[in-house]
Amino acid sequence: MTDYEEFPGWTEAIYSVQVRARVSGYLMNPVYFKDGDMVEANTKLFQIDDRQYRADLDRAEGTVKQYEAHVERLRRDYERVKNLKARAAVGQEEYDRYEGDYKEAVANLEVAKGNRDLARLNLEWTEVQAPIAGMLSRRMVDPGNLIKADDTILTSIVSLDPLYVYFDVHEQAMLRIKRLMQEGKLKVRAQGAKEVPVQIGLSDETDYPHEGIVDFTDNRVDAQTGTLRFRAKINNPADRNGNRFIVPGLFVKVRLPIGEPHKALLIRERSLVPDQGRKTVFVVKEKKDGQGKTVLSEKGEPVYLAAVRDIGTPGVLRNGYREIEKGIEPGDWVVVAGMQRLRPGIEVKVEKFDEKTAAGPDPGKTAEKSEAHRPPIMPAPAGPGAPAAAGSQAPTPQASRTPIAPINPPRGSPNRSRTSQRGSH
Repeated sequence: MTDYEEFPGWTEAIYSVQVRARVSGYLMNPVYFKDGDMVEANTKLFQIDDRQYRADLDRAEGTVKQYEAHVERLRRDYERVKNLKARAAVGQEEYDRYEGDYKEAVANLEVAKGNRDLARLNLEWTEVQAPIAGMLSRRMVDPGNLIKADDTILTSIVSLDPLYVYFDVHEQAMLRIKRLMQEGKLKVRAQGAKEVPVQIGLSDETDYPHEGIVDFTDNRVDAQTGTLRFRAKINNPADRNGNRFIVPGLFVKVRLPIGEPHKALLIRERSLVPDQGRKTVFVVKEKKDGQGKTVLSEKGEPVYLAAVRDIGTPGVLRNGYREIEKGIEPGDWVVVAGMQRLRPGIEVKVEKFDEKTAAGPDPGKTAEKSEAHRPPIMPAPAGPGAPAAAGSQAPTPQASRTPIAPINPPRGSPNRSRTSQRGSH
């Protein structure tokens, strides 16, 4: 078994973007998507009136051509003056003037090219595209409205696969995890080792069908809440119609395993008997004489006694069973019904447990049965005090049972049988 803790959490998109225009202008018709569409990256969403920006680009390109011609003329003049200076035909002052005019024209050409590139970029920005792949929200602005650059929100996009699940781990669980990490029993991704798996269930699910991996823990504990924030990543594949069931912002339940799987002794939840704040169970054991030998009945069969065991604090509930760390051992016969008629030290007989017809609700009832949890059963003896036969069959959900009673119940008692179950690994 693996110990675990359960926490509330919520889903978040890995990528979430508010789509804004990069340039100002009037929004044109049509809009190139429907509200709630799934889109790929770089898909066209809106169109802003581009006539002004197209004119700016044409003007910038004309300026570049003008400066290119000017630079070419000054370059030829500069080359001629350079040759004349080599023959000492011009003075230094005149040479410096031609050289400066040429370099100034080259710099002006670079400025013109930069303005042209900016005008081309503004023209491209009039076509608003999806920056990421994901699911669109509704449009926030209708065509015909004036859009302000870097201010007006047009719509939003969130990614849906995979998703993040955030949850806060309380201080006690966090310290327990840290202790296990110190002991080398638990390794997390931050230490370069394996990632920690988690199980996730939605608010309308009774189990935890979704699996994820913890890929991040925060760097400090929240002083106000005493919790440390964890984050898990889960896959959210689309169904055959292209729909994804989980969306960002959902409330979820997170089951976080703590420690490595270990062997555990389990007993039924209904076996627990509260006793002044303690948890106890009744067990059935063979009666011994002063020499430690088993006491036999008149028929030569072992006589069984009821005994009570303090089991301390039981573990979490797993499919109707509780993990027990002390008080009982593998092979002990644990009473699962009729405890109200038992007292420590009285002689009892046993019958197999009948889950279907058992009187009263079973707080730990489960439909699943594992061979690891299904002990050998002692059938009802032929007479009072008779032992169980070896190799008896395990109970089935269709079996029947009656509660435990002393071996010599009062006359007229409607029930004289006992029930027990063996705890097992």
